[in-house]
Order: sequence, then structure tokens, then C-alpha cells
Amino acid sequence: MEVVMLWLFPWIFQCVSVRADSIIHIGAIFEGNAAKDDEVFKQAVSDLNLNDDILQSEKITYSIKLIEANNPFHAVQEGIAVSRKEEYFQSNNSL
Repeated sequence: MEVVMLWLFPWIFQCVSVRADSIIHIGAIFEGNAAKDDEVFKQAVSDLNLNDDILQSEKITYSIKLIEANNPFHAVQEGIAVSRKEEYFQSNNSL
């Protein structure tokens, strides 16, 4: 039995040290007066990253932008900026 235990320990340590094969970057835009929304978003991403049944070899990263309330033009501008940052992020990680 002791031999089996010693044989299994290296396998266990190998499983723990596995790193993410791919990174998924997402962006979120919230109104500045909705303080709890970004905290809920961060917690949801954290929960997904910790759940190996959902994300086995991926990791989610995020960027959050806070905008002023009731300004749809600013929301569109930030959406474009976030999507450009995403394109830049993808092109640099594909090298």
C-alpha cells in the first residue's frame, strides 16, 4: 500500500500545477453609481475561474470601465475602446 501511495503523489502534484491553456479576456461597462454591479461581476468571474467543471483549461480575465449615468454616447465610446483593447490583447497573445 505504501508503494501505491508514493506512486500517486507525483501525479497529484502534477495535477495541481497545471496552468491555463487559454485566456479569455472580457470587458464590462458599468454606470459609476451602480457600485455593487462591478463587485458582483468580479465575484462571478472568480467563481467561474475556480470551477474546474466549467473551465477546465481556460482562465477568464477582465477589464471594467465605469461611466457616468445616463450618457449613452459615453457608453458607446467605452464599448469601442474595450473592443479595441480586446483585439489588441488577442493579436499579442496569438504570437
